[in-house]
Amino acid sequence: MKFKWPSEWKDSDAMSYFISDFTSSAVRPSRKLAFWSTLICDVCLYRKSPFVTLDDLKRCLAWRGNPPHCLDGVLDDMLTKHTVVTCPKLTETWSQWGLGILMSPITSVWQKIIPDASEQKFVVLSVLEECTSKVLAHIHSKSVTLLYTAKEWHEMMALFIHHSNLQNFTKYLIFQRHITTHGDPLSLVKVRAKSERGVSQINQVDVAIGVALATQDMLEARIKHLREQVHELHAAAVTAMGRNRAEALANLRRKKIYEKSLVNQEGALNNTESLLLQLQESQQQKIVISTLKVGADALNQNKVSLSTVDNIMDQLEEYKEYEDDLNSALALDTTSSADDTALSEELAALLADNAHSPPAKKLACHVVAPNVIDLTGDEGCIPSTPSSGNITSVLSTSEEDELAFIESQLSRCPDPVPSDTVSGDGATPTRDQLARDLPARDTMSRAPEFDECEHPVERESAPKEVTARLSPELRRKPGRKLVGTLAME
Repeated sequence: MKFKWPSEWKDSDAMSYFISDFTSSAVRPSRKLAFWSTLICDVCLYRKSPFVTLDDLKRCLAWRGNPPHCLDGVLDDMLTKHTVVTCPKLTETWSQWGLGILMSPITSVWQKIIPDASEQKFVVLSVLEECTSKVLAHIHSKSVTLLYTAKEWHEMMALFIHHSNLQNFTKYLIFQRHITTHGDPLSLVKVRAKSERGVSQINQVDVAIGVALATQDMLEARIKHLREQVHELHAAAVTAMGRNRAEALANLRRKKIYEKSLVNQEGALNNTESLLLQLQESQQQKIVISTLKVGADALNQNKVSLSTVDNIMDQLEEYKEYEDDLNSALALDTTSSADDTALSEELAALLADNAHSPPAKKLACHVVAPNVIDLTGDEGCIPSTPSSGNITSVLSTSEEDELAFIESQLSRCPDPVPSDTVSGDGATPTRDQLARDLPARDTMSRAPEFDECEHPVERESAPKEVTARLSPELRRKPGRKLVGTLAME
């Protein structure tokens, strides 16, 4: 894939400004710094090379053959911001860091004496971290084993790191405890597991697996060579068979020797693969046993004894009994027996008084205010004594009682008959005529049903406004009717 340069790369005016040197070391435009810092990271990532020198950057970032003159200032700014470090500081320990601070005056003097730092290697940290994450993700996702021979390691690293940076990259992985190596020169590489923070040290089983892997690679290469030799000798024997019989026989004889060696090498390879499989199984069994041991220890720590469970259940039972006792105490009747006796005697006295009292009137009414009648009383209750007034209201249960009551009132009433009862010829009606006209007149003056008498009722026949109110006892008996006869003095 071809590298994609920024859009400013085609703008001559913009690039003339970007490749120019800083006018002052104290004042560096942020736009130019951001442009070259981003471009350096992109180029290093594209080249798979987090380790670069100043000369490398000038060569690969040259615009139309003109190297940028401001790269020194850009690298100084990146060093200040810790986006770029020098290669020795990448694997620097705390002791080395302290020694570097003590030696900094001498180092600064040495740099002034030898100012050329064009060959000094710098490390772009963002690119280095991204390459590391890609390598570990590839190993943990696609690889079955975590052990690699030197050959396998180099072949895999070629996918992510340029071969010129492989040695420095391996040192960085060792410093970060992502891998550990064995042998000098490098013969075995062990990568940390995904669940581990750091790689474990190489043990005897790892060494045996590494030796078996190396032997397997050697035998496979040997078998491949022998098969090629057998194929070549067979072709030579066929070619020489027509013109030189002796040469053809010699080639067939050599072919038989290679075939015998090939059989031996294939048998050795089968044994090596079987041994390698057993070693890998033993290593996996060790990991499984270690995992089971860790799980068993965790379960033992979380184990609860039976006595603890019994104590908890006993405490719950005691608390339940306490709650029951508390509820019983709160519901206890605090009234004494003496009070019960006094109340019983008072109730008996009330019953005796009620038995000797006269029966209650069926209905009574009294005037509580001018022109307002309070209807009270019911069966079994004694109404209050009515006050003197000129209005009388009676509750009757039959039409006969109403008629008799009206006749008695008319006989005692000296008031003149209302004008609406006089006949057309001016004659005063008799009692029989009044009795015949009673139902119609009574309907006009009758009070409404009790369900409707929640407010005072206005009587058309009364000279004054009269308001009747019903008691709650009467409202509960909607079957009764109120019949009233009004007599004004």
